[in-house]
Amino acid sequence: MDWMSVVAVIGGVGVLFVACCVAIAQAAFSETMSRTKLQVAIFYGTVFAVALFGCLAITQAADTGAASVFSLALCAVSLFVGWHLSRAWRLNEDVEIASLNELRRFVETHQNVEDSLEERCARTARDYDLTRREEAILNLLLEGKTRSEIARELVVSDNTVKTHIRNLYRKMGVSGKDELADAMVERCGNAG
Repeated sequence: MDWMSVVAVIGGVGVLFVACCVAIAQAAFSETMSRTKLQVAIFYGTVFAVALFGCLAITQAADTGAASVFSLALCAVSLFVGWHLSRAWRLNEDVEIASLNELRRFVETHQNVEDSLEERCARTARDYDLTRREEAILNLLLEGKTRSEIARELVVSDNTVKTHIRNLYRKMGVSGKDELADAMVERCGNAG
């Protein structure tokens, strides 16, 4: 009976030692840092220490039979509890990650929407190598100004504005105001 008790103690503590080592390895060598894996490693490390010192204390106070019962019971209970805790922690972590990802998408979406018309025109001007005058005309066109309103605002002739608009359309690969607006909407949707 004494040898069977010793084998039971070693088996129970050994299983907890293996569970502890596996949990630590998963936490240490996973590609992404996971709070759940760290918590599971701490849980099994603590349980292993309790099993080891508990078995030693019970063996000193009582006998190896009591230590074997303690070891096997602690092993069974801790594996059951550890499995449920890891599932709960993983679910909580998944919910938190999903919430953070949703927040990131929200920020990215509103970051693009909150760009001013001037910022969008400046980005477009850099991308299409527009002149400063073409950028100013792009901005005014997107504000809905007509060619004559643009000419008055920039204090240039209608023909000058017409030439700049033609160059602007050519550089951006569009053939009119509607295509220009569509191109800008598409660019703003794809920006970021």
